[in-house]
Amino acid sequence: MALPDLGKLLSRKSLSSQADKIALSLHRARDLAMEQGHDWKVVFHPAEGTWVCFGDADGDSEMDETEQRLGPDRLDRKVCFGCVSGTGPNGTVVPGDGISFVDNRISYSPLGCCNSGSIYIRSEDRSMAIRVLPASGAVRMWEYRGAWEALP
Repeated sequence: MALPDLGKLLSRKSLSSQADKIALSLHRARDLAMEQGHDWKVVFHPAEGTWVCFGDADGDSEMDETEQRLGPDRLDRKVCFGCVSGTGPNGTVVPGDGISFVDNRISYSPLGCCNSGSIYIRSEDRSMAIRVLPASGAVRMWEYRGAWEALP
């Protein structure tokens, strides 16, 4: 009887789970910006494998002690920011730190729109791209296993 490579199966599940966790943070920050009527920021710290969301109630683009926050959240130990491929979906260049947003931050307005960019995460042999569309704040995901495939 043949058994599947459990290491690869667990790696795949962990990478997908981490992509879902990031996407959930993005959705929550967007929802809170629209509910509360002020910007919400998502700031990534690729070297630490973390990100944090905060409500920028005073509009200074800095996370102050009095402002509401979510996180920080951390990637699992077998997942990091980055990509196993040098190019992302549609031939885009993957930044060295895996985050294509200016200053590694997303800013959601009360209208739900934001700056555009992508977040790349990787395990040993696979990568995922999490792209945020600017007009709608919608999140799209792709998986790389030799070629990029859009996920439903």
